[in-house]
Amino acid sequence: MPIAAVNGIEIAYETFGNGSRTVILLPGAGCQMLEWLDPFCEMIAEQDCTVHRVDTRDVGLSTHFDDICPNPGEEIQKLHNGEKITPPYTYSDMVDDVVALIAEIADGPVHVVGRSMGGMIGQRVATLHPDIIASLSSVASTSGNPELEVGDSKEVQEFFTLPAPVGREEQIKRAVDGDRLFSGTHFEFDEAADLKKRTDMRDRSDDSNGGMRHSLMFMTTDQVGEYAIHSANLRKLNLPVAVIHGSNDNLLNPAGAVDVAELIPNAKLTIVEGMSHELPSGAWPQIVPAILEVVDQAQPRK
Repeated sequence: MPIAAVNGIEIAYETFGNGSRTVILLPGAGCQMLEWLDPFCEMIAEQDCTVHRVDTRDVGLSTHFDDICPNPGEEIQKLHNGEKITPPYTYSDMVDDVVALIAEIADGPVHVVGRSMGGMIGQRVATLHPDIIASLSSVASTSGNPELEVGDSKEVQEFFTLPAPVGREEQIKRAVDGDRLFSGTHFEFDEAADLKKRTDMRDRSDDSNGGMRHSLMFMTTDQVGEYAIHSANLRKLNLPVAVIHGSNDNLLNPAGAVDVAELIPNAKLTIVEGMSHELPSGAWPQIVPAILEVVDQAQPRK
């Protein structure tokens, strides 16, 4: 698997296809590139695209930050106790990772597709470095409006207050439980396929601390100040943008996606009825065309 030395760290990625358009897939918080399943990547690659799915920093085969922050659970507890801490990295660092990766693997502007946290990073790459982005697809993500971000159901709140899982089996089970919780009821949850995906991820890399360090990044961000800057930048964005979200998302409020679409001039909003915070194969016939529409608008197929 290719490893790019960028921004002082290593970022792992995997490539599908050899088309004329370059598509970068960014995963959600604590998730590896494998959340973009092979058939999904292949569906896009078949449409004259070269698709690169990416492990962001601190997950998968990319650089982990165990030496810098070996006990993120303790740092999270300090925050809960009202103490101030310095996170091992920020939004800006993750944006810089993607910018440097694009320079390393692409010859020109690329099409960024980000899911959840990946969408937040992708939005900032587009607003801060529009010259290297041809189109943006923000999937199951948010504008960062602090009043709209996290699901407020009792189940979601209880899930995020559970003690950290210990050991391989417990970590895999917790990941599957989370996927089930955030899958909703409209699209069938494939228990066997999800267990395989989460087992493959865990056997590839133990990302438990990396996921908590991703959380530290969110928890130490000045959400009010960040939103003021980011929303102003989104208003200036001038490129084809798809905003894709589930109507039943119980983690990131669909209103956050509506906010993104309203802030960005001419953004195309696609609400997938019944979809929660997931990427189910049953929704791909809506998600993939929405992505390809803005890719085609920015860079027609050869």
